[in-house]
Amino acid sequence: MATPIERLMSLSLSVLLLSCSVPRHTVPGPTSALDLSKYVLIIERAPDGQVLHSWKPVEDFNLTAHSHQVATRGVQGRIVQAAFNRDCEQERDACESMCLAGLRGRAWSHMSAGSKKEHCVRVCMRPYIDCCKLRELAEGQAVEFHAMDEAVDWLKQNRERLLEGAVVVIAGVAFVVAFGGGGILFVVPVISFASSDVVSEPRVLAVTP
Repeated sequence: MATPIERLMSLSLSVLLLSCSVPRHTVPGPTSALDLSKYVLIIERAPDGQVLHSWKPVEDFNLTAHSHQVATRGVQGRIVQAAFNRDCEQERDACESMCLAGLRGRAWSHMSAGSKKEHCVRVCMRPYIDCCKLRELAEGQAVEFHAMDEAVDWLKQNRERLLEGAVVVIAGVAFVVAFGGGGILFVVPVISFASSDVVSEPRVLAVTP
């Protein structure tokens, strides 16, 4: 006769097997860079505060609602030069100085001066890269990423600093930034506008300094 522990283990195993057998819903999305132009990237904040992203097929996206944010004749010259009052290099140096100052004392005596410097360079590199990319947008250049994951992470972190019409290039595919209700960020492939029946006038927009 099975003991209570054995019955509990048997029940747990049954639940585990059942959960594995239930088909899981796979969120559709591009499997490679070749599929990027067929999808819209959606970034939004969940009720618990977490920033989430998903991909939606272009044919299921309402292009007409965002037609004013992109010109069908291309993206060249559509981003205005904006005053960018931040010094990315100065911010990086200040970040590293603050980081090094925080590594003083006995608690950090096990680290050499070189190790401390390397640590602070790594810590301050991400905000420096973010600043440089925002500066590129303000100077009228499209921000370019070679990998999808890198682009998604950067857009999540900087979604509140972007304005409609900013151009982002992911793995060679040009996207334009658009916004929906509730602060939802849409990153729409430019080619989808050019291939649709939507016609609009060019509009110049930039990034918030």
